[in-house]
This record gives sequence, structure tokens and C-alpha cells, in this order.
Amino acid sequence: MTSPDDMARYLGARLAAHGRTPDDLVAEVDTSFGEPLLMSAAGSVVHGFGTPMSDVDVHVVVESTKVTGLPITSFSLGVAVDVNYIRADSIRRAADALTGSGTSAKLDRSGWRDYRRKLAQLNRLILGLPLRGERDWLDWQSERRKPVADATARWWRTEAVRYRLASELLRETRPLAAAERLGRAGVAALDALATARGELCFGQKWTGAKLDRLGDTELAALYCRFLDLPTGAEDAHAYLREAGDLFDGLAARLDLPEDPTVCLTPAAGLQTWNTHGGRTLVHRWALRGAEAQTPDVAPLGEPGWSWTGRSTEMRRTHRELAREDLLWLSIDWSTT
Repeated sequence: MTSPDDMARYLGARLAAHGRTPDDLVAEVDTSFGEPLLMSAAGSVVHGFGTPMSDVDVHVVVESTKVTGLPITSFSLGVAVDVNYIRADSIRRAADALTGSGTSAKLDRSGWRDYRRKLAQLNRLILGLPLRGERDWLDWQSERRKPVADATARWWRTEAVRYRLASELLRETRPLAAAERLGRAGVAALDALATARGELCFGQKWTGAKLDRLGDTELAALYCRFLDLPTGAEDAHAYLREAGDLFDGLAARLDLPEDPTVCLTPAAGLQTWNTHGGRTLVHRWALRGAEAQTPDVAPLGEPGWSWTGRSTEMRRTHRELAREDLLWLSIDWSTT
């Protein structure tokens, strides 16, 4: 884990290159939304991965209902600074939801997107460098560092399993798409390993840098291989064989489940049209679809439909609809 001392050193060096100090950074925070309750420097710079063009992110908790998720950018320090104001009640609820036992482990597409957004925000605020704060908020941040780090590791484990299963579903009919999903699975598995070893920066564009800093040349080489995606169907089959074996090795190290519990929900815009001969067309906005026996897909028209079970229990119709991007696939992370 990047220690607070290291974070302070990385941030100080970046600001010093422009003749500035952390106090100058704190001065960029406006009090129009109220006095800051907690202020953290976050992002690639404080984790030691930033480039000369990287901005400095500051996350500020305030007692206000008027803030939005839009960062306020300034350039007065000679470096781009993005100040993100966060509602105190909102971030407390998010932390309780993401790290509590009552959180739903099965998500539809909207829930997955919302969970990722909140996890990214918590990762940056809580695992960042505290700059200022009231004592109770600094204690709150400290107490939640481990739960948020654990949630980050769990996220990458679950994503590795989800993309691996997606690759298997697409393997026979869409090999290039299957290869792309497998590459994503491999990178997520590498992120899970890096996170378990203390590299907690959430930005996936820094995966290679995290592996380099760990000094693990084997994992760095795997990262390059997973990113070397094929461009033709013949190459795709070779990639699926080789990268599949490499992923299986990572899965064994991470003890990932071979038969996870999955949850299927309708993709956005899903509708059904009855056709002739007891068959139904399942489609999205009448732009993409697949035909199936009506009894097999009739439940899709019911509000709130979902299916949960082991991956090996997925029905043929489920697999066909998932291949055509008509069902959203999520993984019950309590099984990963």
C-alpha cells in the first residue's frame, strides 16, 4: 500500500516542480459550499503514477445539498487541479452500503454502473492523502481504509470472473469478441493480485505501472500478453487457447470459483414480439434481436425479471440471449 508519507512525497514533488506547496493546493478549495469536513488528495499523482500532464485531484466532503459530481478545475498553480465536492450524507451512505453486509451482491446494468462509480469515489477519497479535516471525519476515513481496500480487491476478482464467463459464452460464435473479453478478464485478475499486494489505485490504465512497481516481471509480461489482442478469427482462436491457459493460472492463484453464481437481467431497451409458430423475437429497440420458443422467453416481459443460478445451470436460451447482448450478466460477488 502506498503509505501516506509516500503520497505526501509524490504530491510535494509534483507541486514543487511548479514552485507550489500542499498549502497552495488547499487554498484552491472554495468554501462556497461550506467549510470542508474532510479533504483528500487523490488519483495517479499521489500514488506515484502521474505523468507531467496528469491533473491533481482533490476530494472535499462538505455539509451541502447543492454540490454535483462535476469537478471544478483550476490552473492557477501551473498544474491542473480538479476539486470534487462531495455531500457528507451521500458519502456516508455510500461507504455503509459498499462495505456493509446488507449490500446486494447481484446487480443489473444500472446497479453495476452505480456501484462502480461509488467505489471509485470512495477509493479516491478514503485511500487518498488526507490534507485537512475535522477529527471525527479523519477518524472515519482511517476506519474505512481497510473495508474500502477489501471492496476494491473484491471488485477486480468479480470482474475477472464475469469477463471470463462472458468470453466462454462468446467463444464459438464471436471469437474476436470472446478474445476481447478474455483480455479484460486477464487484466482484472492482474489488478486483483496487485490490489492484494497493496497497489490500491483504482485507475485501470495504471495496471502496468502497478505491476512494474511491484517488481513482478512475470505479471508484467502477462499484462502485455493479455493486451496483445488478435485482429482476425484465426488469430482469435489461438489467443483464446493461450490466454485462457494464462488466465487459468491466475485464477488458481486467486482461488477464483470455477462455477460462480450468476444473475441475468434484461439489457436496456429489451422488448419481446410474438411471431408465428409459438416463437418470440427478443430484441433491443428493434435494432438487435434473437428468436426463441415463446415459453422459454415469456418471463422476460415480466417487470423485475431476473434469473439467478450457477453458471453451469444457465439454460440454452439464456446463453443464446447473452451472446446477442440481450441479457446483462453479473456475478454474485459473495461467491468470489
